[in-house]
Amino acid sequence: GRCKWFNVTKGWGFITPDDGSPDVFVHQSVIRMNGFRNLAEGEEVEMETKDADKGAEATVVTGPGGTECRGSHRQARKPTKTKRIRLNKLFVHIQRCYNCGAVGSHIAPKCTVGPQPKRCHQCKSEDHLISDCPNKLKKSRSSQTET
Repeated sequence: GRCKWFNVTKGWGFITPDDGSPDVFVHQSVIRMNGFRNLAEGEEVEMETKDADKGAEATVVTGPGGTECRGSHRQARKPTKTKRIRLNKLFVHIQRCYNCGAVGSHIAPKCTVGPQPKRCHQCKSEDHLISDCPNKLKKSRSSQTET
């Protein structure tokens, strides 16, 4: 068959079989290829299928002759872990590591410090979490008295 379309962000799409039967659902987890698994629109594929509740579903997808699929050049957009702040009249994006708190040098998955103990996001104490923070309670009480 041939890939009808494939959403790289959601990781699924449809293949049109060569025999004219209805389109077959394909999930990225059944695609045989290294790296980021996806299909290019119009890419020729071979597949094994099974019947599912909503129609045929691919169980294995390979390139012609059992080779790896080529895939699309498109990649899913990754969310950025930055904070937008205003500096004078410019807006800049600041990266902060959620593990060690360092600013600008790295993000948590690349942190060399190792896992840190859980702590309160409000006051940074390791004795409690933000849901039990005494400073948060003081802040909410003062805002209630102002209104």
